[in-house]
Amino acid sequence: MLVRLRESKIDAEAALVENQHRFDMAFAGARCGIWDWDVSENRVYWSSAMFDMVGLKQPSKRLLPSEIKAMAHPEDVEAIDEIAKAANRASRSYDTTFRLRHADGSWVWMHAKGQVWSGGRAGDRLVGITIDITEQKLAEERVSEANERLRDAIESVGEAFVLWDAEGKLVTANSKFAEFLNITAADEGAARNDIMARAGIGDAWPVAGESETEVSEIHLPNGRWLQISERRTKSGGHVNVGTDITAIKEQEAALTDNKVALEKTVHDLEASRRKLQEQARQLVDLAEKYASEKTRAETANRSKSEFLANMSHELRTPLNAIIGFSEIMGSGLFGELGSPKYKEYATDIHASGTHLLELINDILDMSKIEAGRMTLETQALEISEVVEESLRLVSGRAEMASVTIENELPELPTVNADKRAVKQVLLNLLSNAVKFTPAGGAIHLKGEAKDGFVTIAVEDSGIGIPASALPKIGRPFEQVESQHSKKHKGTGLGLALSRSLVELHGGTLSIESTEGVGTTVSFTLPLAQDA
Repeated sequence: MLVRLRESKIDAEAALVENQHRFDMAFAGARCGIWDWDVSENRVYWSSAMFDMVGLKQPSKRLLPSEIKAMAHPEDVEAIDEIAKAANRASRSYDTTFRLRHADGSWVWMHAKGQVWSGGRAGDRLVGITIDITEQKLAEERVSEANERLRDAIESVGEAFVLWDAEGKLVTANSKFAEFLNITAADEGAARNDIMARAGIGDAWPVAGESETEVSEIHLPNGRWLQISERRTKSGGHVNVGTDITAIKEQEAALTDNKVALEKTVHDLEASRRKLQEQARQLVDLAEKYASEKTRAETANRSKSEFLANMSHELRTPLNAIIGFSEIMGSGLFGELGSPKYKEYATDIHASGTHLLELINDILDMSKIEAGRMTLETQALEISEVVEESLRLVSGRAEMASVTIENELPELPTVNADKRAVKQVLLNLLSNAVKFTPAGGAIHLKGEAKDGFVTIAVEDSGIGIPASALPKIGRPFEQVESQHSKKHKGTGLGLALSRSLVELHGGTLSIESTEGVGTTVSFTLPLAQDA
């Protein structure tokens, strides 16, 4: 008998665990979790789905309110306190929205709703559900941005414009239309008949049929004349575009006896009517085309990324082979090539292939930065080590150009930076300095630590940059020399890429130059936290 009871208990516990797992899976699929706040113990129970929504492992299902506040957005901490106050409200419930930090650093919008449950001696508990509404919030922001752009476009139109919904209520109007009918912000959502009655124009307003456009002239109580074109939208609403034709009407009245003038006025009115009809059509299509243009732009961006990825694979593979084989041929690893010219050609092939590979790498890095896909692996970095490595790589080039490089860096604290990115910035700046410094010139590498940043400066005694060209330096593909007259090869990506990499670290890159005297390029990197 005891054995059967024990087996029944085990089966019941297994069924309970399975039901709990099923319950958690259902909530996780719906992006919502359970929130149970034991007021007496000041502990909050979170279901597994709650931890999943913020990307955390489940250390414990019971949290302190202070732990939740630490995860909340600084502006939303009071919302957590409002939940705790539900026990003292007459409604005995809570309904609030707040943000919690996700494990990846982003913010997750939560909508928490529930009520107070009294469990006898156990005291009050705040029980409810919390739903992830991040997508809804992002959608609202996109809609708001689209509405702002549409409103700006409507406001920039030279004519009066108003949009009514399918129920004949005011949706939006530009300042010109508001001026004509004395509309204020409080009238948004008001019925069209009420607005027209208040303006004193009543039935004079045009009403378009299912597909046609109706045009009417309205004489306002203040003496002004409007020509109104109305067109029905696909959603059942109406768009009105109005032109102030007061001057035309006054001319028409004054020139009644002048046939030539009257015909000209009629001709102008017909042209205005056609223009108004075209503008009405364009304005109706504006909002509808916005969504499709946005989709096209996103598709184009994806296509660009795919193209660059394919280009990386298709060009790098043969280039590596060209560089490798030309290096073997130039070194004579498997025997002499014959004519000395072949060895010279192999050296040229190797140099050209290496230059082309560097160009491809720069373009791909720049595209990653512009697309927001460049990630940094920051660490506590000794800047002197990176400088020494960079100098070793550039020293051969400087020696060939008869340019000296003086490392005058003092002892500097560690910085928080990506070693590969910092090395790439230094190589770009040092290479540019060597390239544009005449034989016998000098390059000085200086630095200092100040206000939480380390500043590194590369000073050269080169040709300098004209003051008129300084604003362009640092933009992608911008070079001071023209493509036909320049003496130094390059793509113009070096400084642009360096500036972008520095700014990704939270630093700045600046350029000072005097033509014929030299150039100083300096950049900053943040100090490591323990520096």
